[in-house]
Amino acid sequence: MKKERLVVLIGTLVAIIFFYLGFNAWLKNKEEKITPPPVVIKPQPKEIPKQVEPTPPAEKPKEEKSTEQKVKVEEKKELPKEEKKAEKFIKERIKEEKEPQKKEEKVEKAVEEKIKEEKRQEKTTKVKSKTYIVQVGAFSSMENAQKALRKAKSLGYKGVIVEEGGLYKVRLKVITADINKDLGKLKSHFGSVLVKR
Repeated sequence: MKKERLVVLIGTLVAIIFFYLGFNAWLKNKEEKITPPPVVIKPQPKEIPKQVEPTPPAEKPKEEKSTEQKVKVEEKKELPKEEKKAEKFIKERIKEEKEPQKKEEKVEKAVEEKIKEEKRQEKTTKVKSKTYIVQVGAFSSMENAQKALRKAKSLGYKGVIVEEGGLYKVRLKVITADINKDLGKLKSHFGSVLVKR
C-alpha cells in the first residue's frame, strides 16, 4: 500500500517537472519569436539654405553687380548631387502618394454608386403582403357573433365564426403589408383584437 502511494507520488512529481520544463521552453521560444515590426525611416530632404542677397547700396559700381550675378549662377550649378537626389526622391514620393489616393477615390465612387443602385431597387420593389388571422371577438351567443362578422364584412374583411369551448369566435383574414395599421382600425371598431397567426 505504501509502495503504491510512493509510486503514484513519484509519477506525479515527474509529470509536474516535465510539464514545468516544457512550459518554460515554450515561453522562451515564444519570446524569441516576438520581434518588433521593422521601422521604416523615410529620408528627409535636406533643406536648401536660403541665399542672403546683400542689399546693394545706392551707388555700387556695375562691375560688382556682374560679379554677383556670376556668383549666383555658379552657386546654382554647384548644388550638391545629394540635394538633387533628395528632390527627385521627394517628387517620386509625392507621385506615389497621389496615385493610391486616386485609386481609393475611384473605389469609393464605385461603392457609392452600388449603394445608390441598391436603394433604388429597394424603393422599386413592392412590400410583400402577409396574411394574418385576427380574432375580433368571442361571444356566448351565435347572434352576437354574426353581428360582429357582418360589421367586419362591411369594413371589407373576410371572416368566419369558429366554435371553441362553448364560445363563438369571430376570426378575420387580413392580407396586408402593415398589420399595425389594420389592427388600429379594427381596435377602433371592435375594442380589442388578437393576432392568431
